[in-house]
Amino acid sequence: MLKRFVGFNREDTPDREPALRDPDQILAYLEELSRLRSLVHLHIRAEPPLCLGARVELVNDQEPSFSLSFPHQVPRLEVGQEVELHFPLAGMRFRATVGYKGRGSYMQSVFRLPAMVQFADRRGALRTRIGARERASAALFENLCGGIAASGRLQNLSLEGLCLRVDRALQIQGDRRLQPSEELFFEGQQLQVVRILNLPHLPTLEGSGEVRFVTTTQGGQVLVGLRLLGLGTPDQRRLEQFMARRLPSFGRAFPMRRRRGACEDEPAVEEEAEEAHEATGEEEDPLAGFGLPAEAAIDLLDPDAPALPEENGIPPEDRLLRLRRRGKPYLVILPDDLDRSIFVCSLQVCGYSRAIEARTLVQGLELSKKTPVEAIFLDQRIGPLSGIEVAQRLRKMGRLEGIPVFLLLREPDVKTLLSAKAAGIRQVIKVPVDFDGEFRGQLDQALGLVRR
Repeated sequence: MLKRFVGFNREDTPDREPALRDPDQILAYLEELSRLRSLVHLHIRAEPPLCLGARVELVNDQEPSFSLSFPHQVPRLEVGQEVELHFPLAGMRFRATVGYKGRGSYMQSVFRLPAMVQFADRRGALRTRIGARERASAALFENLCGGIAASGRLQNLSLEGLCLRVDRALQIQGDRRLQPSEELFFEGQQLQVVRILNLPHLPTLEGSGEVRFVTTTQGGQVLVGLRLLGLGTPDQRRLEQFMARRLPSFGRAFPMRRRRGACEDEPAVEEEAEEAHEATGEEEDPLAGFGLPAEAAIDLLDPDAPALPEENGIPPEDRLLRLRRRGKPYLVILPDDLDRSIFVCSLQVCGYSRAIEARTLVQGLELSKKTPVEAIFLDQRIGPLSGIEVAQRLRKMGRLEGIPVFLLLREPDVKTLLSAKAAGIRQVIKVPVDFDGEFRGQLDQALGLVRR
């Protein structure tokens, strides 16, 4: 089992990836590169260092050696000089140290067969970089009730940590905007909530964390490195699957290749190993975390079941209401990651834990097809449309039958209230939301949890 390192570590950790030393397999890789005509890179240590693109032309298993063709000029190398070869194959990047043998035909050089091939990304098993086009982000909460919250683009991610570029920060109590700086967080600080948002094909991952470093780049951007502490088992599995997809070296050994001309009656070799920790299909217990046995929790949902005595100072009717809140899925469409995270986390504190989060209307519609929702929360503006226009479109599509819709506004006025009522919006909620006030009771009534 490979040791799992933390994604935010700044120290250069030695490579712990398996190495391929089978000559037949190395030859099979080179033959595949020659067949695919894929570009490889030759890194030459010189002053200044050189990186040249080339293609694998011929593979000689008698020598054994292979030749590279160059589009412009053959590099000046001495016989026996060692250079580093980087090449992609099967969605992975590898590297090998090769020795120069001599000139081949026109614009070609001949190299010895490498004795060993390794994964090219030295931190392949440690972390994955998150590209800017992926729009993956994270939200941090020092204290949900009144601490500092921050959000920004995710820089890299591993099983144990992440690195975040802080783009927005605010004081939760009073909704006061703060300037991103190193003073917002400090090393060793415990964060109550850490949310990883917008990862491709994954729901929001949520846990707690600890700050490991805070630094400012030359461009003035504030980077925060975190250790993830409180991910649940389902979220941990999703994260492992994501890492295995992004970094095949994380969950796989070297894919095996068949040499060209191999006998057909030879036993077939697996092309690739299975991804680590595949989904088992088991669902998370929806009643976990209440301190109740499953049988007792199910009895609470049965109206004919006898009333349970008070436990831990919570009356049975309050425990029943909390259980019913957990079973109500709701859709939240807010473009801003930090505002959406604050709203969802506050609802979770109230007991509404089945949040379906979306940044855009299209994303919200796709997610609501998979899981029917019982309430919809809309921002005052979602892309080019206002929240009222979104509600009108949803109503025309027949998606709002019997579903209460709530509109979040910072400064509601009479005209907006009338337009919202005409669009079938149940209620306009002033932001920031007073979750300890009337809102919780109004939401319980809208979802049919309590009598009006």
